[in-house]
Amino acid sequence: MPALQCKVNPCSYNSKGQCCRPSIHVNGETAHVSSDTACQSFAERTQNQMISGVQYDSPNHSLSIDCDAQRCIYNQNEKCSADSVCISYGYTGTECSSFEQNHGR
Repeated sequence: MPALQCKVNPCSYNSKGQCCRPSIHVNGETAHVSSDTACQSFAERTQNQMISGVQYDSPNHSLSIDCDAQRCIYNQNEKCSADSVCISYGYTGTECSSFEQNHGR
């Protein structure tokens, strides 16, 4: 499972640059560049930190990443196979900065 660095400071699941969820889902089925992807699991931090009655407050170092980005070289049967992944905040919202296009797809 990839190590995940989270640079999305306003996310409720971000704790000191690491994700606290048990898993995340990256959208981007037709992505050609990282800005075409998004972290579907993003939840904006609010005054009330409880989300759906579940609170994740400890970084998860064995995070599972489901991935829809069919053109990414790290997508192996809709799971991320990268050694490390960085989710960041781009111009259009969250994005998987680790996305690399597989030009054969």
